[in-house]
Amino acid sequence: MRSLGMLQIAGGVVAAGVVAAGTTALTGAGVVFTGGSTPGVGGDNQFIGGAVSQVINGATVNSVTLTTDGTGTHTTRIVVVVAGANGKTLTITPTGGSGLSGGATQWSCAGNINAGPVLHASAPVVTLTAATATVTCDTMDANPSVAGYYLGITSVGLAVA
Repeated sequence: MRSLGMLQIAGGVVAAGVVAAGTTALTGAGVVFTGGSTPGVGGDNQFIGGAVSQVINGATVNSVTLTTDGTGTHTTRIVVVVAGANGKTLTITPTGGSGLSGGATQWSCAGNINAGPVLHASAPVVTLTAATATVTCDTMDANPSVAGYYLGITSVGLAVA
């Protein structure tokens, strides 16, 4: 059996930190993120299951799940589950890539929120109405009807106020 030297162990810890730092917005417990630079595309930095708990000011992120096509580049849905933020606002900010495409002009968010659905072109802001709230945001056209996708999403920023 081969033993690891201190340099190898330190290098592994640093590499793990870089992987975690690069995906902070997507590391809630129960998150479904299959790695690579684009969620939904296989890679070496995979988070599957509830190994990490992420706390943002004012809430605990239980999960962030992206629904994508087979290539992982076309995201049509973002589902966020947060606890401890009843009555607070949650801003969901997808970033990276080239944004809404394929006929999509806005996000439509519904779930445990006040006065939904909430429509927004880039960063929906919703008021949470449950101790553990689930918010589902789908890409929509101007009608609004389910349409299009977000092309090349690389992270989802969450802010609670």
